[in-house]
Amino acid sequence: IFYYIGQYSTTLGSAGVVFEITNGGINGKMISVEETKCKWRDEAIETNAVNLDDGMANMNTIKAINPDLSKYPAFRWCADYGTDWYLPALNELKTIYNNKSTIKSILSAYGYTSFETSYYWSSTQPSNSIIAHCLNFSSGALYHDGKDYSHYVRAVLAF
Repeated sequence: IFYYIGQYSTTLGSAGVVFEITNGGINGKMISVEETKCKWRDEAIETNAVNLDDGMANMNTIKAINPDLSKYPAFRWCADYGTDWYLPALNELKTIYNNKSTIKSILSAYGYTSFETSYYWSSTQPSNSIIAHCLNFSSGALYHDGKDYSHYVRAVLAF
């Protein structure tokens, strides 16, 4: 199977839309067709989830702190979406934003909620921080917000 950006797929378990391809379309990443709004975390401790490019690395950092992710609602929602789904790192979220119009048209075509014109959490935080990066899906602007605020969340799967 060769994948392309904007492809709707259920071949890897839960439904998603491809937003990045590598190796000529053999590998890539997809975003969940569903979303939620929740907090990044419920406990105020340093997590060191600082990877800008790999949300799964950040997910594993959080799992080392709280294996069942019960204190990290955004991460828990992504993990519950399907096996190997995770909260995207900041640069993954930027790639999603850059392909937003293509993804939006596919979401609409399949009857799913399109992106909100609001903030979406990334799994990335600045070093030694009680805040995390989020991206405004109306303007593409980068923001930092307290992890106890609720923002939108979509899960990502690398394949």
